[in-house]
Amino acid sequence: MTQCAIHILIVEDSATQALQLQHVLQQRGWRVSSAQNGREALTALDTETPTLVITDINMPEMNGYELCQRIKDDAKLKELPVILLTSLSDPKDILRGIECGADNFVVKPYDEGFLLSRIENVLANLELRGQPKEGDRTDIFFAGQKYHITSNRTRNLDLLLSTYETAVQKNMELTRAKQTLEKQAGELREKNAQMEADLEMARELQTSFLPHKYPVFAGTALRFCHRYHAATKLGGDYFNVFALSDTDAGVFICDVMGHGVRAALMTAIIRGLVEEFRPVAADPGRFLMDMNHRLCEILKQSPTPLFATAFYGVVDLAHGELRYAIAGHPSPLLSRKYAEVEPLEVPVGKLSGALGIYEHFRFSTLKQSVGAGDRLLLFTDGLCEAEGPDQTAYGMQRLIETVRKGTALATEKLCDQLMAEARSFTINQAFEDDVCLVGMDVVRLAEV
Repeated sequence: MTQCAIHILIVEDSATQALQLQHVLQQRGWRVSSAQNGREALTALDTETPTLVITDINMPEMNGYELCQRIKDDAKLKELPVILLTSLSDPKDILRGIECGADNFVVKPYDEGFLLSRIENVLANLELRGQPKEGDRTDIFFAGQKYHITSNRTRNLDLLLSTYETAVQKNMELTRAKQTLEKQAGELREKNAQMEADLEMARELQTSFLPHKYPVFAGTALRFCHRYHAATKLGGDYFNVFALSDTDAGVFICDVMGHGVRAALMTAIIRGLVEEFRPVAADPGRFLMDMNHRLCEILKQSPTPLFATAFYGVVDLAHGELRYAIAGHPSPLLSRKYAEVEPLEVPVGKLSGALGIYEHFRFSTLKQSVGAGDRLLLFTDGLCEAEGPDQTAYGMQRLIETVRKGTALATEKLCDQLMAEARSFTINQAFEDDVCLVGMDVVRLAEV
């Protein structure tokens, strides 16, 4: 039989799927016609008998099983091969296919090459088919249902072989899918490892941004220490200590919203701005104002809101004075040598917003006297807002009380105690936010 002599009738209620299948078959050189349901197909069969019928099972008016049964019960059409398009999700599908006399199964969604090979097998077997003997039926019960099976061995063998072939094909597809998943899992592991390596490198780089050696002022007039904890590999807290002169020290601390890569990138920007505006660093209000203006310009390009709280202070050893400005940051604690502990004063109306929100915000420079034996503790809100039982925060009051009790401790030991107590206060004994704590001791004032 030549290719052009082959005529295939498609019975499919989905116009899209019918057109797709028609295109595949016509590409093979076969003539194709279509019907939208079983009844329409029977009408078409009254006019012309095709070489082969390919029918979907689930259709309105008349389903594929009934159409196949009607074809096989018709003396003029009973040798017309019928291929069922099915999900083949239940063993009953096979029995119903055998019962209605179907010649082959093709599982949806189907591979085009597999479908074409099935069609060619059916066409090749047309000459080998024997007619079923009249009344030669077998009754089979399965899953509580009775099936009447016509004992045409050739047709049933074709159908069972096609079912087995489908199972083999699905198993091969599953094997290929498993191999693909294993390959993708391997690639994902490699990418995760690379990402972890990149994050580790970024963490090392971020750590290098923090001071490892503190500047010296008037001999040993000031001593510094710090504790830093990142909630993830990369943190959003940053601090710096730098010399403005032999008697003036600049101390900066900030806390970027959130944590992780985005926060870390912003701390890198802020670090650059700290260096850029060093020439005006003697005036804390001006320093934060210029930094805020530039940061707002940079963040205009970002669709995601970003901001940072900050404290910047200048310790003037020659005049025994601390000049400072605050941008929405927790007030540092000033511990006097006589056990007096209090937050730095922020007068009403002077409390400012964070950096990166209001471009033209004016930050005020405030003043506080300092003397030999005083201790200043700067920290980010991850310390005082550490969450404990009943969603209560560690809080400023607990922090002040711990500092008051630890007045006799060296600043480094006091910082360790503060970190340990706040951590133990939390439900999981772990900080959920980044924490930065900086301690400064005024050993003596400079001689004027």
